[in-house]
Amino acid sequence: MKLDWERPGVVRATLKVQELAALVAGARLAAAALAAQSEEQAGELTRVLNGFDRSLAHLRPSPRASAAAASAPASADVEDFDPVVAAGA
Repeated sequence: MKLDWERPGVVRATLKVQELAALVAGARLAAAALAAQSEEQAGELTRVLNGFDRSLAHLRPSPRASAAAASAPASADVEDFDPVVAAGA
């Protein structure tokens, strides 16, 4: 994982898919725990996760992943990506 300041208030993160999946899975667990106590407390985290989900739905597979998928008998599309499953949670 690599983090760099893009500009004040904006951090650029370079992550492996497994690292991103682990962070998102942890955020989903935290959001569920917060929502059980107070929906208001979970609001911001839920909004961030919803934004992530919308962005993920528009993400195109990487060229490398596309080449691997073309040679594989069956593959999952980006829309099928589940960070919780990918993280092994």
